[in-house]
Amino acid sequence: MRGILADKRGFAFSLDILLALIPLTILMGILVADMDNIMYLTQSTIYQSSLDRQASDIADALVETPGVPPDWEQRANPQSIGLAKYDPVRNTPQKNYLSPAKIAGMNTTNMGELVGPEYGYYINISTTEGLTVRTLGSLNTSAPDIARVERFVLTTKVERVGSIEGLIRDAGQPRTYTTNFPTNDAYLRIYDYWVLVVNRGYDSAFVDVNNNRVVPPNEINRHITEIKKQINETYLYNNTTFRDNILSVRTQSNPGASMDVYILAAPKGTPADQITLDNVRLRPAKFVLYLWMK
Repeated sequence: MRGILADKRGFAFSLDILLALIPLTILMGILVADMDNIMYLTQSTIYQSSLDRQASDIADALVETPGVPPDWEQRANPQSIGLAKYDPVRNTPQKNYLSPAKIAGMNTTNMGELVGPEYGYYINISTTEGLTVRTLGSLNTSAPDIARVERFVLTTKVERVGSIEGLIRDAGQPRTYTTNFPTNDAYLRIYDYWVLVVNRGYDSAFVDVNNNRVVPPNEINRHITEIKKQINETYLYNNTTFRDNILSVRTQSNPGASMDVYILAAPKGTPADQITLDNVRLRPAKFVLYLWMK
């Protein structure tokens, strides 16, 4: 009788263990079934973190360094590009202050060398007011993972490279005013050059560049206050090193009249309506980089 009772207790104990193992077995089955998903999520998280870090490193290299050499935009084959404006006096980059010439000089070749062949990219630089300064690449929206990095910077789309400002006034007789502005072969590949005339009362004047007529006298009269003319590229010096071009303005006598003349450089293809003095002003902008694996 005593043995039977002992067996019953053992039977009950074994049954308890069996019942307890059933949910544990179910749980283990669920875990095994989900193991692939867990591994996939883990790998995806690690991959995305690596992609984000790579995008951040590339963005920092572009907005915080001037590139190698620091005047790479004037050369054919830079070692690496950066967009930060370079101060040759202090021998330091101006972080987050993007050089318009470097932005214009950035292309798919030197950008591709920076990011590497395994990545695709898209860059958008625009002012906080909505003016597009530069885009490069095309966004692949079908890529499974895309890293997005944003940096706030300072830049301008149009550069003032020369001017005669506050000097042209009626002198009672015809008078010629001159100034210089430099160009070279590298800058002519990335920039268009424009003459912007702000006229206050003159009825006759002309603007020449290197003795080539850009603005003829019949286009200037007191009823037209602003004139924009793109300078024919063949009028400008295209040496390997910079050489000064001569801008000449000849005015006729007109009591009380005054005039300002500016030379503006803008990235190739910039429309005429963006060639304004307002767009010369340095302003806050957003640098956005998208990066993905090809």
